[in-house]
Amino acid sequence: PPAPPAPPAPPQAPAPPDVDHDVHMHASRERHLKSMETSGVHYQRGVWSYGDYKHNVDADTPQACAAACQADTGCLHWNFHVVHHRCDLKAESSGHNSDVPDWISGNSLRYKPGAKPVAAEL
Repeated sequence: PPAPPAPPAPPQAPAPPDVDHDVHMHASRERHLKSMETSGVHYQRGVWSYGDYKHNVDADTPQACAAACQADTGCLHWNFHVVHHRCDLKAESSGHNSDVPDWISGNSLRYKPGAKPVAAEL
């Protein structure tokens, strides 16, 4: 007897729509900024430069990133990447760049602008 016919090929899923990464980034930033409005936490658009302290802290929201910074006595600033949900903590930093569109950032309550860092006692 002849072999049975091959089963029909499963239907292919439609191709995913083209993603405009800039549109996605801007929408993510605005969503995260909006979520911070009632948090009572200092936040701003942009990123703190230098002063690296801890990278990839376990925090998937800007509120959690800010809380991680506040809970860590060595942290003065936090940076949160709005697309990849990366949280970095900063010690003394040399400046803030508000032109970086894919990060939002903030200060811990212990940060005092213009204050000199206090050396730890030995």
